[in-house]
Amino acid sequence: MGALKQLLSTGRTIILDSAMGTELQQRGVSVGLPLWSAQALIDKPDTVRHIHIDNIDTGADIITANTFRTQKRTYQKAGYSYNNSDFTDTAKYFTAEAVDIAKEAVMIAAEEDEVLVAGCIAPLEDSYKPEMTPDTDTLCTEHYEHMKNLAEAGVDLFLAETLTNIREISAVLNQLHKFDLDNILSITPKNDKELLSGEPISEAVNIINKFTPDILCVNCIHPQMAEAVLNFLKSVTEIPLGVYANIGDPNFKDGDQMKKTVLPDEYFKYAQKWKSMGVRLIGGCCGTNPLYIAKLNTLKNKK
Repeated sequence: MGALKQLLSTGRTIILDSAMGTELQQRGVSVGLPLWSAQALIDKPDTVRHIHIDNIDTGADIITANTFRTQKRTYQKAGYSYNNSDFTDTAKYFTAEAVDIAKEAVMIAAEEDEVLVAGCIAPLEDSYKPEMTPDTDTLCTEHYEHMKNLAEAGVDLFLAETLTNIREISAVLNQLHKFDLDNILSITPKNDKELLSGEPISEAVNIINKFTPDILCVNCIHPQMAEAVLNFLKSVTEIPLGVYANIGDPNFKDGDQMKKTVLPDEYFKYAQKWKSMGVRLIGGCCGTNPLYIAKLNTLKNKK
């Protein structure tokens, strides 16, 4: 039984960590595109480590390695290579660095095996522009390469997140099953019936049900939208559900600070409702920070 499955078997609420990219920005670290949060692996790796430690200290069961943008195509877009290596080796190097930083944080802040490290798998292109999604062959090839880098770096599980269209969801699922690791798949919808692409969530779930990820999440939506989406998902799947919402508009311009519209106490009230609906994993997406995780931590032992 994998480590995530073991956590699920306890029956309690599992706490995922808070956002990395927007928190780096709040702490004064450059997160310019195309590298976004991956820029910090070059400039400020200690800050990445401190964010992980803060999440562990406030109660996260799972921290997410800072690999949202450590794919080969991202370094190619940025024109950045490590030590004159090619973009493939650069991606492998920084993916491993991100995982090592997360593991170091666990060693510093947690008891052995107490906190899991998830390898983040993101859309290959802009998360909020599903029309930019590459063809299926490209998706399968590049997602497999990234997953292989994560697996070789020693992550405990995969977290494929912010997936907004059926073609990329299908490609990711087809590659996830090639690895002997627990996995979480997270979609980003436009409303309770449609993905951000406008495609029916029901069609996506028909595919997801065939591959049965350990947890099916929704992420990067406003928390007030989550209840309707979760209710719909409960009607079309028996896969355990999770949610980690943002607390503002994720479509802010590059370099802008996100305007936070939901404070920790209010977010906690939403989370209490999600827990009452049977949601098994709760964390925070864009704009959240370890203060939100400290609130969520109290859900672990509450009925």
